[in-house]
Amino acid sequence: MSLLWLSILLAFTTGCATAHVPPRTIVETNEVVVRLESASNVTFSSELMEYSHPVALTADQVRLLLASISARMKVGLLSSFLGTPETPRLFDNADLDRLVPAIQEALARATPEEIVVFLRTRNPQGPLVEVTSGTLSVRNKVLAISVSNFRHPVRIAPSDVGATDRLSDVRETLGYVQTSPWISVGEQDFAVFFDDPNYQVTPRSGSLLRYPERTLALAYQAYLTVHPDVRARLAEIEEAMQQTPGGKPRAEAIADLKRRIAELEQANRSPAARPLDPSPAISPPASIPSMSPPPSSPETQDSLLEVIKRMETRIAELERQVREQPVR
Repeated sequence: MSLLWLSILLAFTTGCATAHVPPRTIVETNEVVVRLESASNVTFSSELMEYSHPVALTADQVRLLLASISARMKVGLLSSFLGTPETPRLFDNADLDRLVPAIQEALARATPEEIVVFLRTRNPQGPLVEVTSGTLSVRNKVLAISVSNFRHPVRIAPSDVGATDRLSDVRETLGYVQTSPWISVGEQDFAVFFDDPNYQVTPRSGSLLRYPERTLALAYQAYLTVHPDVRARLAEIEEAMQQTPGGKPRAEAIADLKRRIAELEQANRSPAARPLDPSPAISPPASIPSMSPPPSSPETQDSLLEVIKRMETRIAELERQVREQPVR
């Protein structure tokens, strides 16, 4: 009987060993890591994941998609909509210069069973360095980018972790994040946003107050089609970043708040409505009425902030109504 169990155990461990597919490294330095990982390693799922890889994009197209994403720490609803001065974009130009060529190559070489993982380090200070990491994948004309760590400080040397440290301290080391860029370490509270939410093919999950939104599902081909002159669009983004270093203009913040109120009012009218399928056929995005830039006088700015605060109050009330709806 013991021999039988030993045979079963050997067969099981052999199967597990063969199931693990080693990653394929595109680039690995102290500042940038881009690899192709088996989807089963990253998603922890035994189901066969079929992605639409490989994907051929130009370097400028990859740069535009990544440059169009911002990431903001949770610092209150108003500040989050307006953006925080320290972190207006997920990647700055130096990040993009290092990441874009490797991610472009990774997407072109990926198989339908692989996911692109990335890591960028910056601002080393003593024993610490900031890390931004996550995953990229494409399925059915939808680009999914998931950010696991955003400018989060981790220890550079494993020797800095002592025997009395907790498991969370052990995980907050550069080596750990380099090995598993898709795992979020430490206590982080942030969300990612796309410049034009019309191209997000799934609605936000949860409420703005809980901020679970670290993944974007984007109709990237439609977005690139609308911006055929990629370099011109990149120049517009660069100019906007210089003009509004503190984040979004207030008029854009008001537009976002209006959009969120409309979503919540629809949810209250149709409590049984289900989230959209993440990979439907992409239809042309609906246009959102443009808002002219607000005047710069202090009185006008104060009145706009008052409007935003009233809209925040309305969102909070709608959020409460959604939570209190009976389950059907």
